[in-house]
Amino acid sequence: MNKALLWKCFRESRWLLLSCAAAVYAFCWVRVWMVGRIDTERFGAILELLPGDWKKFTVVEMDWLITYAGRIAMAFDEPVVVFGMSIWAIARGSDCVSGEINRGTMEMLLAQPLSRLQVLSHQALMTVAGVVVIAGAAWGGTWTGIHTTSTREEARPAWRLPFAMPGVGREIPRPWAAKEVRWTPMADRVSSNIYLPAAANLLSLGFFLAAITTLVSSCDRYRWRTIGIVVGAYVAQTIMKLVGMAAEEWRWLMYLSVFTPYEPEAGVNLAMKSPSLAWSVFLYGPDGQRAGLGPLGDDLLLICGGLLAYGAAAVIFHRRDLPAPL
Repeated sequence: MNKALLWKCFRESRWLLLSCAAAVYAFCWVRVWMVGRIDTERFGAILELLPGDWKKFTVVEMDWLITYAGRIAMAFDEPVVVFGMSIWAIARGSDCVSGEINRGTMEMLLAQPLSRLQVLSHQALMTVAGVVVIAGAAWGGTWTGIHTTSTREEARPAWRLPFAMPGVGREIPRPWAAKEVRWTPMADRVSSNIYLPAAANLLSLGFFLAAITTLVSSCDRYRWRTIGIVVGAYVAQTIMKLVGMAAEEWRWLMYLSVFTPYEPEAGVNLAMKSPSLAWSVFLYGPDGQRAGLGPLGDDLLLICGGLLAYGAAAVIFHRRDLPAPL
């Protein structure tokens, strides 16, 4: 491994990586704090006012989404987190080949005792390392928020009985008493470990986006055009998923979108309700029939697609003629 080349990649990308990771970390932390400010009962009352058609846009039950765990899990679907990962993956992937050619530095690099594969692999290594850091920042911000914030809950005072009564327990609420505000540590309500599948799903998405951008970059000479092509495809893929979720007759579009395997809240839901299924490749119905991909299956689908894209990028870059710098 060429340390000088790796250090060059790090110097060029360190501020972008720091900015993306810090933004994702801070957002996930603040998101947990905001979830703790709204009582679950109040949030449920707000959610009941929404039309029933909104259920089409989620793969988990609405009743679970209004819980503390569900609302925190939705942070991994928020634009700040997804765009933070996407900005890093697209920016660094586009710089692998077309960025160096566009700046006129590719010939200088290849004039050194370096192969084209080394140049591409070092760029890819730095990009993938950044993907891991940003995904870790998302989980780290969630962990920090869970262990540093409290939940605001309103409850009525109750009479405590000296013994438990069948069907009632040891406490009887006082219906005419005013509600009291109680603060409970978020860590008593939610475990941070259930968000590891969501972080892994975010990592897989970032890996795939970086690989696809590198593939486009290996075919082009202008970085701005590489970014334009990838962003255009990004928007088209997002629209395809939304249309597929909104209309049953267009549901087949979801199978053409790369964002379909990105369902972090589904992984959190499984990790909470059935921990043994949190890292499953396939899910099975009550009759034993395969019901679809599990959280790990979605991750493997994105990672395998990314590996194929990186392999294709290496072959294209190795064989192509490089244009003269302008």
